[in-house]
Amino acid sequence: MRILPFYRFSVLLAAFLLTIASAQDEKAFDAFSDEVQQELTDATEKGAAGTSFLEPGQIRKLAELARPSLVTIRQIGRDGQQRGTGSGFIVSEDGLIVTNLHVTGEGRPIEVELSDGSTHSVVEVHASDRRYDIAVIRIDPGDKVLTALAMGDSSKVGQGDLIAGFGAPQGLTFSVVPGVVSAIRELEPNFVGEDTPDYPMMQLAMPIEQGNSGGPVINLKGEVLGVVTLRHRVTENLGFAVLSNDVQVLLDRPNPVPISRWRTIGVLDPKLWKPVMGGEWSQRGGIISASQLGDGFGGRSLCVSSAHVPEMPYEVSARVRLDDESGAAGIIFASDGADAHYGFYPSGGKMRLTRFEGPDVYSWSILEQVDAPSYRNGDWNDLRVRVDEDKITGWVNGEQVLETADAGLRGGAIGLCKFRHTEADFRNFQVGRDLGTPGFSEELDIKLRLSLEKFLEGSEPEGLLDELSRDTNHSRSLIEERAAELERLAGTLRRLEEEVQRNIVKNELVMTLDRPESEIDLFEVGLQIARVDDPELDISHYRSVFSRLVDEARTYLEENSLEAGSRERAEALSDFLFKENGFHGSRTEYYHHANSYLNHVIDDREGLPITLSVVFVEIARRLEIPGVFGAPLPGKFMVGVSYPENEKEKTVYIDVFEGGKVIGRREAAVAITGMIGSVPPASAFEPATASEIAVRMLRNLVDVEINRRQTPGGAEGYIELLLAIEPNSAQERFQRALLRIQDKNVDGAREDLDWLLDKRPPGLDYPRLQQFRDSLPLE
Repeated sequence: MRILPFYRFSVLLAAFLLTIASAQDEKAFDAFSDEVQQELTDATEKGAAGTSFLEPGQIRKLAELARPSLVTIRQIGRDGQQRGTGSGFIVSEDGLIVTNLHVTGEGRPIEVELSDGSTHSVVEVHASDRRYDIAVIRIDPGDKVLTALAMGDSSKVGQGDLIAGFGAPQGLTFSVVPGVVSAIRELEPNFVGEDTPDYPMMQLAMPIEQGNSGGPVINLKGEVLGVVTLRHRVTENLGFAVLSNDVQVLLDRPNPVPISRWRTIGVLDPKLWKPVMGGEWSQRGGIISASQLGDGFGGRSLCVSSAHVPEMPYEVSARVRLDDESGAAGIIFASDGADAHYGFYPSGGKMRLTRFEGPDVYSWSILEQVDAPSYRNGDWNDLRVRVDEDKITGWVNGEQVLETADAGLRGGAIGLCKFRHTEADFRNFQVGRDLGTPGFSEELDIKLRLSLEKFLEGSEPEGLLDELSRDTNHSRSLIEERAAELERLAGTLRRLEEEVQRNIVKNELVMTLDRPESEIDLFEVGLQIARVDDPELDISHYRSVFSRLVDEARTYLEENSLEAGSRERAEALSDFLFKENGFHGSRTEYYHHANSYLNHVIDDREGLPITLSVVFVEIARRLEIPGVFGAPLPGKFMVGVSYPENEKEKTVYIDVFEGGKVIGRREAAVAITGMIGSVPPASAFEPATASEIAVRMLRNLVDVEINRRQTPGGAEGYIELLLAIEPNSAQERFQRALLRIQDKNVDGAREDLDWLLDKRPPGLDYPRLQQFRDSLPLE
């Protein structure tokens, strides 16, 4: 089963949750909506409401400026066919072009197409840096004088700056898209993978697609501020660019390599290996790497060895590591050098022995597919296969996993294989009569295992190191096996600890919310949510800190709003929080988990609109300021204050994220409409219940977990809490099903989908949901 990439959740949700909010507003509100839309239009034209808008004319001018300097870069395969495309831009009149290093590849010819449609071969890789994923290539333009883009100073880039990106998405020439600089940040460890950089990058809020790699990010002056790199994309609309100042270092200090030499980097020795069916095969530091989709069915790509194959019986072995376990990669044998061969490889967490007798699926047989407890996901694994006249035997990390009677193919060559979109690494490829661990007796194996257990208990048996050194391969395998077992056990215990903690929080949270609305302590609700990730959170300390804050607010209001009404007291509370105590909206780390945890909001006086609103509303409740409530405006939670004026009730809204700015209902609607593109419904201006506030806080945490960490476990934990509060939420049920699929918990996903199909809440496309449910494999 192919696991869908985590960032596609939003697409799936859009496909299945086809509901459109249909609030039955009164005619008066419809008229109000029309007025808001008109006011937003007026504000856009006049630059009102404190918002800057990028005008179409500015984009047109930037496009005209950039177009002559933009290029499309094509990587050419061994067969002369195009293997990949990317973008780049000219930085000198004599032919220097900046792009991503991964766009150029290694050991491949590179072709550049200019904006006038002419194509040129690359004559030199002028500079390159693997860490930055940047390459500067040179073409010979002949008599042409090229148009270069100016490099800007990225140290002057600020959060919120308007930018435009250019590239060749999906190989299409020249596209432009406007965007915003979200932040300049150093990415956290494991944010986007093992190769996460430890240097600042520009976070972009703009659509980013395949083929945009290497394209320039340009400011309104037409200066290049960065280079898009898809190596660090999080979603299609959130990615990163290498800063122009880092690119300038490469331009100032080049390391030129002629293309003839560049094409030899990483190339397999043709006397030893022959790639078949496309894909990309290279070698570096003794490791053979395979990437790109092959031309065979299932993305099959082979690398056939020219090594001599002994008479039967013989064995073939290799160490293999996959970057994506939904793919497959391993050993081939009895190969005719083309479509016919056996394959022994991991696929979707199981070990497969297959026989291919032709180019399509109809000539493919799965002889065995078995669980292999000795296989280590995401790590190096030793695969070994023995070929006899009438049977085939396979081992994983020294443990036999299958033995099959089959004599369909014999003779032929051996080698390596890769399927689907995974990238795979291979090392220690061998062929011989017996590649096991000769001379390592079962008695000695048992002795070493017992010695290891004593070692783990704190004592080192005499001669242990000497015994382990008798056969390093077996010893390392033994130690790795025990370490993996202990890691699995530790992981199981950690998951149990997390589930226990989550259950404690769930019980406390449900109990807190199961009170009359006027008695619910919102600060307590927020503290319980914060305990999900911090079991050691000192609840009593923060209760005490918050109580002191309330007492200080009471004194401030007594001194500054004597005999005042609810609006005046609420505005005085706003001054106390935002002017006197420095509470503020998070600017540089908006999507940090801490902004959703009230203990951190209190410590740092920084938070999201909803967490700052919770602090405000709960203090107002304890000070008995009437009419203060949380307003669940889409895109930005606010505090509402209802108060009597001229014998009528009026309402204002406090934008806690903007320093406590007081605005009217129409101004709030204009601001929200400008953010989300539609007028908020009437219900968004009404008081939110404590349960609704808790649900919204948890949804924020789900979004942060998915978009930043891309791991299903953490997000699923928040959804468990959310469903305890709102068990009939179809959105979370479906989202949890997707998370469970990501976590390979197909039974759990099926359970959630069955619940939806049974309860049939409104707004779902049930035929498609049933089809999706039926497509899940049986475990």
